[in-house]
Amino acid sequence: MKTNLPLRVLPVMTLFAATMMNAQNFQTMPVQSGYTADVIANGVGSAMVSTTEDVDGVSFAFVARDFQLTSSSTPITYGLPANGIINSVVSSTPGLSFKLGDLSGNNSLKISSNAAGSNSGTLSFVTPVSAFKVYMLSTSGSGTCTANVTVNFTDNTSQTFSGVAISDWYDGSNYAIQGIGRINRSNNVLEPNSFNPRLYQSALTIDAANQTKPIQSVTVTKVSGTGIANVFAFSADAYTDCVAPTLQPVGTLTSNSAQISWTIPASVQAVSYDIYYSTSNTAPTAATVPNHPGVTGTSFTIPSLSPSTVYYYWVRSNCSTATSQSGWSLPGTFTTLCGAVVPSYTNDFSTFPGTCWAGGISGGTPATGPTGTTSYWESGGFLGTGSGGSATINLYSTGRTGWLKTVPFNLSAGTYKVKFDYGVTEYLSTTSSPMGSDDSVQLLVSNDGGTTWTVLETWNEANAPTNTSTQYAYSLTGYNSANTVFAFYGTDGTVNDAPDYNFYIDNFTVESAQLSTSEVKESIKKVAVHPNPFKDILYISDKREVKSVTVGDSSGRTVKTIAGAVKELDLSTLNAGLYFVTIYFKDGSQSTVKAVKK
Repeated sequence: MKTNLPLRVLPVMTLFAATMMNAQNFQTMPVQSGYTADVIANGVGSAMVSTTEDVDGVSFAFVARDFQLTSSSTPITYGLPANGIINSVVSSTPGLSFKLGDLSGNNSLKISSNAAGSNSGTLSFVTPVSAFKVYMLSTSGSGTCTANVTVNFTDNTSQTFSGVAISDWYDGSNYAIQGIGRINRSNNVLEPNSFNPRLYQSALTIDAANQTKPIQSVTVTKVSGTGIANVFAFSADAYTDCVAPTLQPVGTLTSNSAQISWTIPASVQAVSYDIYYSTSNTAPTAATVPNHPGVTGTSFTIPSLSPSTVYYYWVRSNCSTATSQSGWSLPGTFTTLCGAVVPSYTNDFSTFPGTCWAGGISGGTPATGPTGTTSYWESGGFLGTGSGGSATINLYSTGRTGWLKTVPFNLSAGTYKVKFDYGVTEYLSTTSSPMGSDDSVQLLVSNDGGTTWTVLETWNEANAPTNTSTQYAYSLTGYNSANTVFAFYGTDGTVNDAPDYNFYIDNFTVESAQLSTSEVKESIKKVAVHPNPFKDILYISDKREVKSVTVGDSSGRTVKTIAGAVKELDLSTLNAGLYFVTIYFKDGSQSTVKAVKK
């Protein structure tokens, strides 16, 4: 059994979200010329060799993540990305990134002076691009400063942004990246830091009259402040006359389909749309092949989806204008509804209550069905051992009636059986406990998805389980519905009896009713280990036909193997925790039991 988080009911309902923002068409603007200093130490060797200047006018430079003083130096885990790509963390520009200059060459437009004639520089771009907005990536060493930024277009016109503030590289706001550390060029001392230094993002909105003009270069002029300006990169929200759609909330959802919709401004001459969806939230690129191209209209039902699955989706416009295709929209997401599972199936309750199980239901009777929404079944350590990995209900007073309902099953293909482990202990104990005089726990089945219920088994005072794990199995002959649901119904009745106990369920399984020979033998040779929990030595109850034993941890990794007809296991070297002891018999069958080391 595995330790779980506290109970979180997973309602069988739609979880969806769709952004209502207009998508941006972000593009990096690689610099062709204009950098004046290399202020980023990278590769193997002294910072004084791999940089030409510092950032702050004192002695400190930036450092890339691939920097090593010598080839045997321990690699650092901070710094600027070695590939030079800065993915901005500013929340208003999701997906915006910057491309730094050559880390082994000049990579900063560094401006120290405020004096005319020596206080400006120009970065020219490899490919001119038209833009709605331009974003500048910069920082200021040893104090803040202010600059005028002039955007130069290919038609020799320009637009100037006056008084652009550049924050000091420590503790400023609106940063695109933080916690990149720095290095002292004079002595190669590294200074890691989780929050500083920082590079900042400044947004420059291009006038409507200039938005169609390609941007050739940008001139930065430092006009005030004691800080030293360092400008590293520019990116654009590229101009387009084919705008990406704005996604709307998801419509009708089923277990295998989702209805999505979007809006587009009336001025956009869209003729069709492309849809891309995936179980990954990785955004598509311009080269990504859409799942559904050329969709007309502003809504579409995505078919052939998997049940109980989270999907992400994007939509782009195809236009009849000069810009024939938009960028992809901002992402939307939805979760498909639960679908009927075709066995074999097992829920070991490592996550409670399990995908598409319902635990937040209560009240009523098997005849009426549930009437409330209280959660009485919860995660617990099986038979009082550990803190999770099984389902349990605590019965101690009147008014406690809880349901735990399974995922639906499609049993139309044949005859199946249901089985699980169960037992009872005193509350917060591993000691055996009786059940109350009118208490009961029942296994129910429904052929119509939970509308009507049939009782398959009842546990009460007369046949109360013990504190030893017992397996229940029932052949589901005659239960061939494509929408079969099981439920565990537990109630404390109307009599407030003295017993305060927990009823446990573990390893709920639906499988074919046809047992293999090894399965039959395994059920005969079910063995026990003791004490459980144990400290160092674990004893096996029967060694006469044992061939070997393996011990695995909760992650499935085998941590110990013992050959031969062993009687006791020395597990003193293992850490405290949950283990699975698998006993292999000479006839080829096997049995697995859970054990907890204190």
